[in-house]
Amino acid sequence: MIHLNRDGAWAGGFFTIWTGQTLSSLGTQVAQFALVWWLTEKTGSATILATSLLVAYLPEVFLAPIIGTLNDRWNRRIVMIISDTLVAIAMAGLAGLFWMDIIEIWHIYAVNFLASIGRAFQGLAMITSTPLMVPEKHLARIQGTNQTLHGVLSMGGPPLGALALAVFEIHIILAIDVLTAMLAIGPLIFIMIPQPKRMEGKHNPGSGIWADMLGGFRYLWRWTGLRNLILIAAVLNIFGNTKMTISPLLITDHFNGGAAELGWFNSAWGAGIVLGGLLVGAWGGFRRRILTTIFGWIVYGIGTILVGIAPHTRLTLAITGIALSGVGSSLINAPLRALLQANVDPHLQGRVFGALHSSVQFTTMLGLIVIGPVTDVFGPQPWFLTGGLLTLVLGTSARMIPSVVHIEDKEP
Repeated sequence: MIHLNRDGAWAGGFFTIWTGQTLSSLGTQVAQFALVWWLTEKTGSATILATSLLVAYLPEVFLAPIIGTLNDRWNRRIVMIISDTLVAIAMAGLAGLFWMDIIEIWHIYAVNFLASIGRAFQGLAMITSTPLMVPEKHLARIQGTNQTLHGVLSMGGPPLGALALAVFEIHIILAIDVLTAMLAIGPLIFIMIPQPKRMEGKHNPGSGIWADMLGGFRYLWRWTGLRNLILIAAVLNIFGNTKMTISPLLITDHFNGGAAELGWFNSAWGAGIVLGGLLVGAWGGFRRRILTTIFGWIVYGIGTILVGIAPHTRLTLAITGIALSGVGSSLINAPLRALLQANVDPHLQGRVFGALHSSVQFTTMLGLIVIGPVTDVFGPQPWFLTGGLLTLVLGTSARMIPSVVHIEDKEP
């Protein structure tokens, strides 16, 4: 058994785990593209597509605070092993339903919901374990790498998904997702992840799960700059975190494209995230990390506006715009996550990140409830245009809120 310590030779063990998780994420991207395209061809309904994503968001909205609290209490390595295993079992079951040709839309909803619970446990465990495995001076660099990875997966997943659909039946694609999940589990069996010591303090006033969970929300509320930042991000997420849900309809209905064009559009989004991640890694951002996030909002808004105004004959303009939005996404997320990992105590990070995900994703869920009917009536472009304009205005306004600009000047 290999014991990982951030004060020693941390890189080999960390990147072994990271690589396994990366391969699993690639399998998931390909499988999710295949499922979205199957739903698009089967129904042609924005409401169906939005509902499919909505059921995957529900655990993050309602269960993330509890999941985060349990991550603070349990062995995070074991949590990752069990959650990855449960996700693999759920996807294997879905593959079996496709293979037997008895699949129903509600089956996809149910598996997406169950798999989302497993991924919520796994994701929070990985996020909160990273500061225990990686020296603080490298956290921003790791987050830039993660954003680059996210972009690579977003860029490579759709074309691989389209290629896989041309070569394999969908149950084979889902089976490949199961195999890549096994690759994520393997390293965790042999590498020990450091665990934080449970500490009693002002943000952890009791010993019960509910007291710990409420402590996470209390922590966010008392950090004035972060509270205001969350309020802005929550409003923007109504549009930002939902827009890619209707990208299949944008491509088919507005640009008269098919699976290949959808693949290029989604890949441009991923390419932008890669470019933004590389930019953060090379440049490092402004001295105040939060200014990089605000700049990212402005870039994101401009890119999304370009998608919203692109004529049906100018798919290239939409692709350029979505790529620019991807650059903005990395500029937003990489410095912000590093800021939180560096400033929140390790033993509190599960409940704090859980509360944060829940607070922000609640408005994403509201967006998913609205986006389907709105798009079915008005088409997909108005959603992109409205979201882009709102992001540009609120992102610019954030620069004038002192508590946000000076979020790094005080202890949370």
